[in-house]
Amino acid sequence: MNRGDWMDLTVLERKRYNCLSEVMDLSQQMGEALDRNDSVSVRMLVAMRQEPLLQLEELKQAIEAKETSLLPQERERVSALREGAAPKGEEETTYHGQAGSVRRLLERVIALDERLNRRLAGGKSFYSQGK
Repeated sequence: MNRGDWMDLTVLERKRYNCLSEVMDLSQQMGEALDRNDSVSVRMLVAMRQEPLLQLEELKQAIEAKETSLLPQERERVSALREGAAPKGEEETTYHGQAGSVRRLLERVIALDERLNRRLAGGKSFYSQGK
């Protein structure tokens, strides 16, 4: 895979990280608003989270389109790196680090979202319905 492809994928992963950071920040603020029983702020923060979540969906589609343009063995390598395979070379190392950061932050966002969702929806929570 050429250097430009690795750079493109790394940039897209960095953008994902930035959107996830925004979602995390807004989610933490939601938790604080819930602690204060501030329903107005909770509703506002839920609405504010919509934009970065939509951006994440757009980035997911852009990453899928970029990966679709790659040769099958290149797609497999990108997938392996995203799953934690050892990188080979500078470009792979950079991509691997960025993808790992995204994966770890995503896990934290999901865990926080689950807690918030259960607090807000109780038994009707998305997470109580077996996904």
